[in-house]
Amino acid sequence: MERNFTDGYTEWQSNPEIVAVNKLPQHATLMPYEDFEEAKKADRYASSKCKLLNGKWKFKLYKNYAYRPTDFADPNYDTHNWDTVTVPCSWQMQGYDQPQYCNVRYPWEGSEDITPPNAPVKHNPVGCYIKKIKINEATLSKRVVLCFEGVESAFYLYINGERIGYSESTFNRAEFDISRYLKEGSNVIGVEVYRWCTGSWLECQDMWRLGGIFRDVYIYTTEREYIRDFEIHAEPDSQLHDGYINVTVKTNGAYEGLSLDMSVIDENGDMVALDSQYANEDHVTPMKAIVTNIKPWSAEEPHLYTVILTLKNNSLPIEYISQKIGFRAVEIKDGIIKINGRRVVFKGTNRHEFDCHTGRYITEEVMRTDIELMKKNNINAVRTSHYPNAPRWYELCDEYGLYVIDENNIETHGTGWSTIIGCPQLPGSRPEWEKACMERIKALYQRDKNYSCVVCWSLGNESLGGETPKKMYKWLKENDKSRFVHFECDRAPDETSLSDVQSKMYAKPWECEEYALTGRDGRPYILCEYTHAMGNSCGSTDEYTRLWDKYPCLQGGFVWDWVDQSILTTDENGKEYLAYGGDFGENPHDGHFCGNGLLFGDRTVTPKLCEIKKLYQNVDFNAIDAERGIIEIKNKFLFTNLNHYDLYWSQSSDKGIFADGIVHIDLEPFEKTTVNLELTKASSTEYYLNLELREKNDTPYCKAGHIVAEEQFVINEFVSTYDELESGEELLVDDTYGSLRIIADDLNIRFEKRERNQLYSIKANGEEMLSAPMRLNFWRALTDNDRGSRAGSRLGCWRDAGDTPGIFNNTKWRIENYQILESGKKVVVVSSAEVCTQPTSKAVVVYTITSNGMEIDMEFKPNDTLPEIPEVSLLFELPKDFETVTYLGNGPEENYIDRANACKIGLYTSKINDMWVNYLKPQECGNRTGVRYATIIGDKKSFGIVAEPVCELNVSHYTPKEVENVWHQKDMPEYNKTVVRIIARQQGVGGYDSWGAHCNEKYKNKSDKTYRLKFQLRF
Repeated sequence: MERNFTDGYTEWQSNPEIVAVNKLPQHATLMPYEDFEEAKKADRYASSKCKLLNGKWKFKLYKNYAYRPTDFADPNYDTHNWDTVTVPCSWQMQGYDQPQYCNVRYPWEGSEDITPPNAPVKHNPVGCYIKKIKINEATLSKRVVLCFEGVESAFYLYINGERIGYSESTFNRAEFDISRYLKEGSNVIGVEVYRWCTGSWLECQDMWRLGGIFRDVYIYTTEREYIRDFEIHAEPDSQLHDGYINVTVKTNGAYEGLSLDMSVIDENGDMVALDSQYANEDHVTPMKAIVTNIKPWSAEEPHLYTVILTLKNNSLPIEYISQKIGFRAVEIKDGIIKINGRRVVFKGTNRHEFDCHTGRYITEEVMRTDIELMKKNNINAVRTSHYPNAPRWYELCDEYGLYVIDENNIETHGTGWSTIIGCPQLPGSRPEWEKACMERIKALYQRDKNYSCVVCWSLGNESLGGETPKKMYKWLKENDKSRFVHFECDRAPDETSLSDVQSKMYAKPWECEEYALTGRDGRPYILCEYTHAMGNSCGSTDEYTRLWDKYPCLQGGFVWDWVDQSILTTDENGKEYLAYGGDFGENPHDGHFCGNGLLFGDRTVTPKLCEIKKLYQNVDFNAIDAERGIIEIKNKFLFTNLNHYDLYWSQSSDKGIFADGIVHIDLEPFEKTTVNLELTKASSTEYYLNLELREKNDTPYCKAGHIVAEEQFVINEFVSTYDELESGEELLVDDTYGSLRIIADDLNIRFEKRERNQLYSIKANGEEMLSAPMRLNFWRALTDNDRGSRAGSRLGCWRDAGDTPGIFNNTKWRIENYQILESGKKVVVVSSAEVCTQPTSKAVVVYTITSNGMEIDMEFKPNDTLPEIPEVSLLFELPKDFETVTYLGNGPEENYIDRANACKIGLYTSKINDMWVNYLKPQECGNRTGVRYATIIGDKKSFGIVAEPVCELNVSHYTPKEVENVWHQKDMPEYNKTVVRIIARQQGVGGYDSWGAHCNEKYKNKSDKTYRLKFQLRF
């Protein structure tokens, strides 16, 4: 690294080749320990030689570099009126400056006309931090290292007023030897942080752009002779019986008299291997050991050993270093990625480091929450999109078991999209950027090389190709034979020289299958991003997961992404809400593109995660004879026998479970078996066989009884789920000029005849059921994918098409005729509707009424020249006191025709507000498919729906247009009704290949077909 400053300006503003000044070389994550027992715990921050500097720091923010004081870090500088902030934490999350969300553009575009490599000057906030620490005489005799794990985006370091170092690259560690700058007693650490620097041109990730010290800050001490780096390779033999450990230890200081001991400790704390060596003259000392009868590491069984290195001087221990490692082998053989010799499928997710409270800073508690949720939901892999994560994340992935694609801190997406004249695509083959890029890939490797969870390096994200990425790839391949290299470079020439795998973003399922069938270049195929989880999305994900089972070279994908990047904010009325880009002065139409998560910003679970869990499960159940309970089971785990689990089965109907039991399965990975539950015929009507594979024991991430895989089989489907309306008492028909009324003792149904000609009123037991006339509905509140595909304009002819006649005269109803049948006990009313699309569409609705209720049979014929229809339904508005729904259908979570794999048919009860899903931007939500019947319960009254054979159902307190007209849940109007949509068919939610893409053609409501909806209303 550079040892001298240029001028305190060029480093951050104009010279991309100055990436650091006086920064220590990158090395493995390590911490010196005081003794063997301390090292054995491998708890870095608990080391006696470490002092964590997290906590309260003095802080002052300045508009730009010209305003900041040059002597703020001098011990005599008066900071008593400075603010106090918490470190680590992005300063925007503490009330300073403004968070800025950007996707493919740079945050200074439109305010400063600059081109690479220049950083903004006019608006480039500088945050000055001050921390005072006490140093005793004993510490002064040691080597003292100050470490910053993450600072956004560049900073100068001062000790006692003297500028000693500079660093950039937001997500890479920066260390400085501060020994000679310290004095006994009080010392001042000053950090001058620039929000943007030359390196920011390499950091155009799709995320919030923030600033400040956002990861841990600490000092640690060593002797003058110390271990400066070490590299561990721990691999099993081909039989997974013995493990081979090879360690390269790099030391500093006089080598005479130095020696090294290596101890390997197993999970029980027992010593299982040793080695001792004298330090080599070149300070690079190889060590090795063999461990017999190992327990290999995998995401399924993350067994870890502890390697302890003891540095001795003349036989006296002076330093201990430790690292937890797992024995695992990663290889690409015959075009297939294998872990410990077995083909792996990455059932993954991308994950930004983001927290709605603290911004870029992630606590260990939140990290554990993330990993435990991933494990509970069958996720086995994570891509660190799009930068190295905090070191603790990798330690936890080692501990819990997750495969990691470790991504380099480079994304230059914005240079390809920039509106700035003369802005080149970076880094390409431009020589002035080579050093910065090479330093970043080396920093990634050096810091994370000893983590077992890291099975793959990624050169970066959305940066295309060029000579510089080729050199990065080559360097990794020369320095690490134990992992493969990834780069999403579909548009780059000669892409095979950049990536060991074919990696695509949002390739369509048929494109994946085409690759598998043609074997285009022989590389494994990974979807580094797929099933874009923005808002109500993740439809048709099963089209991918089926292919992973079918074609060996298709080896999984990573959902985009894990958690909504939203910020917990308080509005002018003191109400908290999760905000997005548009809430901070940007275009709100683009701002919520940061909401792509399987979790909401507060880390509560979305219904999309349930679908992912089901599709990622590692057991297949196929019915040979579901009625008799003869089921074929396939174990898709790599290393786990199914005897780890209980197989719980139950037979149920809408009356609940009527038989159940537990069986035990002994089934090795990749094997199949047939289980006979020896069931007898339980009913002549519809019922269900449910299977759940449950954890027998508590695990580090779940309790005993947790469901790891499940399936439902429907027996006698639709048998006796729909009974014809029985005739009851005689009906009175009152046909006047203004209305047609059908009356029984406890029922009064009215059709208006003058203008609307619609079903206008239903009174049951003296209570009015309808708040507005029944109407046709062809619209849903636009989902994020709908907005992305421009459905608002493309399908806009359907938005108002079903509305009650009025100013737009959208639908013209006509009562054609009515008939009185069965001696006056049944009345059939035939109504037609002309839907004023251009050209017009037609509907016929037949109402069959008895004293026991009403059957509605709707047939809709759209004009076949029109675009697809978001939804075909009948909409009822009920009084707002209807607050509870009970239904027999798919649940318990929200589901759609292209996202219903995780759902099971059952009898579910919910409050209407609990059916609402609070997506970051309000949109279509809460749907239920496969509904046989439902009851909506109000005060002293109920509204029953029985479908023939099934319908979709959506119950909310808002109409679709009310939902789509607001930008936040907090802005929803106070409701005064309950809106029931009984749906013939709603289109799929899509999003399986990318944001804004149409749903699969088979899930569209095409206009060249007739739609039918038949159901009963019972009161």
